[in-house]
Amino acid sequence: MVVFGGSVSSAASDVLLLRIGHVVTEEGGEHQGSLKFAELLEKKSEGKIKLQIFPNGQVGQNREMVESLQAGALDMALPALPGLGGFTTATKMFDLLYLFDNREQAEKVLDGPIGQEVAASVESSGIKIISWWSQGFREMTANKEVHKPEDLKGLKIRVMENPLHIEAWNMLGASAIPMAFSEVLTSLQQGVLDAQENPYQNIVHSGFHTVQKYIMETNHLYGPLPVVYSKVNWEKLTPEQQKIILEAAEETKVWQRNKQEEINAGLKKQVEETGDCTIIVLTSEEKAAFRKQLAPLYKKYAPELNGYVERIYQEIGREVDF
Repeated sequence: MVVFGGSVSSAASDVLLLRIGHVVTEEGGEHQGSLKFAELLEKKSEGKIKLQIFPNGQVGQNREMVESLQAGALDMALPALPGLGGFTTATKMFDLLYLFDNREQAEKVLDGPIGQEVAASVESSGIKIISWWSQGFREMTANKEVHKPEDLKGLKIRVMENPLHIEAWNMLGASAIPMAFSEVLTSLQQGVLDAQENPYQNIVHSGFHTVQKYIMETNHLYGPLPVVYSKVNWEKLTPEQQKIILEAAEETKVWQRNKQEEINAGLKKQVEETGDCTIIVLTSEEKAAFRKQLAPLYKKYAPELNGYVERIYQEIGREVDF
């Protein structure tokens, strides 16, 4: 793991060098978005702001990156949103499985007042969300077909180190095992795990589909990808630098979301063509059965989420079903 200080400004060149980290490969949407972000930062600042990108967990896994942000040792990171679960409760409602049915619903919420309020509320944790990019929907892989909650019974599934995810998968009947992303492939190969869940890009780029028989398109969780800035480093920036960074991040957002969908669709097609494993698309009725099983979880957590779950339901036109 690379360890370093925060942003660097050279008096001689008057160039601000920012550093951003993520845990996926250079082919993923996080990296492609970061490249676009770097291009826009340099263009908008006339070369005075440059971005150095650290992929593949070079600056740590999700938890380590967030800790580095809090300490000011890293400027920005693109952690999977559930990775923030151990640092703040402000994003907890987005950890509820089957909250969104499609991308349009998610973007409507994230780009509206709710997304803005959530971004503002994490600042007490020493971090700042400056934009909402996307990982797309998370799917499940396993060595057996899964169509209903009963099919998950006893299945050892890797989940992120997020309390709500652990509780949700256990409630569905699986045996949830929190584990760092970097350990998943070996654990699947060795039989420590029976299953895992990730977006298509992580499944294919990490080779999970080569050691699992089935990809279930469960679409169980839309992955908002927060662009997270170190609060202590943000406050060291000039207002002009902050303005440029915010503009570049938001402009990148539109491009990155489309790019992410393109990447996931392309990888799905690749799996279909190679036949490395079988893709099973769950029906709306099958997905509804999983959501119904999770109703007690919604009922348990909704009261402590400041009305956000009910507001999201209202925003996307869904009746309260818990």
